[in-house]
Amino acid sequence: MSNHPSGTVTFLFTDIEGSTKLAREHPEQHEALFARHDSILQAAIESHDGFVFRIVGDSFSAAFHTADEALNAALQAQRELQKEPWPSAPVKVRMGINTGSAQVKQDTSGTNYEGYATLALTQRVMSAGHGGQILLSQTTYDLLKSQNFDGIGFLDLGEHKLKDIIDLERIYQVNAPDLPSEFPPLKSLETVKHNIPEQLTSFIGRERELKESSEKLASARLLTLIGPGGTGKTRLSLQIATSQISKFKDGVWFVELAPISDLAFIVPAIASVFEIREVQNIPLIQLVVDYLRAKELLLVLDNCEHLVESSAQVADQLLHECPHLKIIVSSREALGIDGETVYRVPSLKDDEATRLFVERATKADSRFKLTESNASFIAQICSRLDGIPLALELAAARVKMFTPEQIAARLDDRFKLLTGGSRTALARQQTLRALIDWSYQLLNEIEQRALRGLSVFSGGWTFEAAESVVGADEALDGLSGLVNKSLVIFEEQEGKSRYRFLETIRQYAMEKLVESGEAVATRDRHLDFMLAVTEYSPTRMFGTEASELLDRIESEHDNLRAALEWATSNHPEKALMLAYGAAGFWVVRDYNNEARTWCNAILERTETLSGFDAERGRLYSLLEWLCVTLGDHKMGRAASEQAIALATKSNDFATMSRAYGTLALTSSFLGDFASAFPAAEKAESVARDHNLIPELSFALSARAQLEFIGRRDLPLAKALIYEAVELAHKAGFIWASSFMDIGMAYIAAVVGDIDTARAAFGRSAETAKLLGNKRIAYSSQSELAHVLRQHGELDEPLAMYRDLLPKWKDLGHRAAVAHELECIAYILVRKEEPERAVNLLGAADSLREVIDSVMTKMEKEEYEQEVPALRELLGEVEFKKQWELGRGMSMDEAIELALDLT
Repeated sequence: MSNHPSGTVTFLFTDIEGSTKLAREHPEQHEALFARHDSILQAAIESHDGFVFRIVGDSFSAAFHTADEALNAALQAQRELQKEPWPSAPVKVRMGINTGSAQVKQDTSGTNYEGYATLALTQRVMSAGHGGQILLSQTTYDLLKSQNFDGIGFLDLGEHKLKDIIDLERIYQVNAPDLPSEFPPLKSLETVKHNIPEQLTSFIGRERELKESSEKLASARLLTLIGPGGTGKTRLSLQIATSQISKFKDGVWFVELAPISDLAFIVPAIASVFEIREVQNIPLIQLVVDYLRAKELLLVLDNCEHLVESSAQVADQLLHECPHLKIIVSSREALGIDGETVYRVPSLKDDEATRLFVERATKADSRFKLTESNASFIAQICSRLDGIPLALELAAARVKMFTPEQIAARLDDRFKLLTGGSRTALARQQTLRALIDWSYQLLNEIEQRALRGLSVFSGGWTFEAAESVVGADEALDGLSGLVNKSLVIFEEQEGKSRYRFLETIRQYAMEKLVESGEAVATRDRHLDFMLAVTEYSPTRMFGTEASELLDRIESEHDNLRAALEWATSNHPEKALMLAYGAAGFWVVRDYNNEARTWCNAILERTETLSGFDAERGRLYSLLEWLCVTLGDHKMGRAASEQAIALATKSNDFATMSRAYGTLALTSSFLGDFASAFPAAEKAESVARDHNLIPELSFALSARAQLEFIGRRDLPLAKALIYEAVELAHKAGFIWASSFMDIGMAYIAAVVGDIDTARAAFGRSAETAKLLGNKRIAYSSQSELAHVLRQHGELDEPLAMYRDLLPKWKDLGHRAAVAHELECIAYILVRKEEPERAVNLLGAADSLREVIDSVMTKMEKEEYEQEVPALRELLGEVEFKKQWELGRGMSMDEAIELALDLT
């Protein structure tokens, strides 16, 4: 036993692909086939010092001292299997190799191994493969990659979710010149590139629908699943999407539109799935299109029926501009656009409906069983409910209270609509409504109140939210009852409990809420809850910036929108507070356009309201900053003037100071320095007179920017920005600190203090990352690279630009991609690669032309210095040749050229 591998062991597991089928189709020869297979495997393993410790049927488990021994054994076995003149059918063997901790042991079956994690992963790696394929785990690959194997290569197959393995595993395929190398996608549960929600219940039936709809998707760009509510459109779309994961290089992505009530938020919902943030002067839909344009991707848009026209417009634009994109839509009606293939989702067949009812009933009550005595009543239930999955699931949940006979009897009493007339789509919808109504009447009073009250939530809720809106008893007892009776879905998101309705249930519950006369009071409590979530404070500049709170508001974004909609119509004074409370979230997380829309709507609604000058002034101060961020400086100046007037009227000196500071910035961006300087000085004086620390910090930073840009007074600008940063840190003004750090970095760079510039840019980037803003984080890194390049550095800024290029591409910020290409080109000139530099400049020029992006003043000045010099260096003919080569490149080709280190 001491000679057997132990401690760190490399395992090789194998089995024959389709062995059962092989035995069935060749009953007279299979024993000889399997015996020859066993002989080949045994010889290959033993010839490389391997130890076969288990053979189960046609599966071999072997242990090796080293990874290279296991690999050589696998290669020898596959070659012998490949050469073998099999008399009837080839024997194809899949193999998996993994290295890890395991201890040899003796038990009643002989010599064996313990080390569950290592053995389990080896089994799962092998099971993911196909006959003739050799797969390696990440650990084994790391041990082998630096060794020299004649003609042997390793193909990275990406990260995969393997059954019963918690973490994703990167898997590699062994390629040999004398062995097959083309195989179907791995048989893993999922890969990294998707956000398909984990399904906690089994998918029953639908084999025909799954096959038919998948076949339709193969030949269509847009597949729309239609049918009445409750027929399982969402679940079928998820199952189709799951089956397609391996066929789309860039993944399968699910977007739930049910919580969205305003068509303006369809595009933001899609953008949020890909973590695309708003960019100044670029429509969000264009950023989404840019992100998806070159991707091979399947997009699932779920529950579009309430936004059909807008969903159709978005889908049509995406399909026209993204040639490798496919879309699955679930809706109660078709989108009605060119290229759409419609698939009507039918009710479950009788046997499928029975299976679904029995499976869900067993989950509700483990004692439940299908018997001869209850089978006929279950069949009646399935028939009366038209095989609608949601209706069946709700009925099955009642087996804890009633027998199938009692359920069937109650359905007979309740659903008189089913006794006559055609089973049209409308009838099925009414059937579902009747079932929900019946389920509602089975609830106790507390559960009924909870169901009604919880309908005000959009996009789900937490237990604490339920307590705030429907009360402690309803939250504790009522919510528990609703979960147990399958009317509320419980799920865990990032370690936190969250609840939600199916949309059909939510709509029904909302109707009941309105009928009860409780709607106004409940929505008022929901509004108050969201005011508490945003932690509104009139003295805090743009709200708090703690990342935990920002994440919480992000999770309640749909509820924030619902509360704002209600408040704007019914409580405009609270709308002012809620919008200002959400300001920090909107600004930090780049929801600037959405925020501007809300601000304009609320300010218009409150225009004739008296007694709210201070609140309106504060919201104008938010609007002015949003306009600065979005580059709309004329509107920003107008908003600043309104904020100043209202703040002056209400003696709100904090808002007054902020408004003057923003007025200074907007005026400078409009070239009006004559107005900018007095405004900045006024902002500072108001803040100092009233000891307003955050506002003073902001005013000083505005003055520093003016002194730097307008007067080039570097010593004064430096003193101002240093004081501003110190005050911002002292006040806990985190987000603004990131911008001030950029200002500090600029000034430090101009005076040659590179170390200080580097540190300030780094702080800005880290702050942005902490608060979840990639755009500012990348901008800070890019600006540091510019500074280093301008001070003679080449290698470090080149590495930074190359690191940022794919990140800007993933954000959909093509203007940034173009500028990074230009900066890389300037460096390549100094590295004596002028031809490649011209290629990149030509590609950047073409990209700017496509997106209609003009250079900033500083970018243009550098460009006009570099390009003529490069033209002279190469000569007109060669320059034009390389320039046109670059212009002919796609963005991806240009990025690949820029990243090429050879």
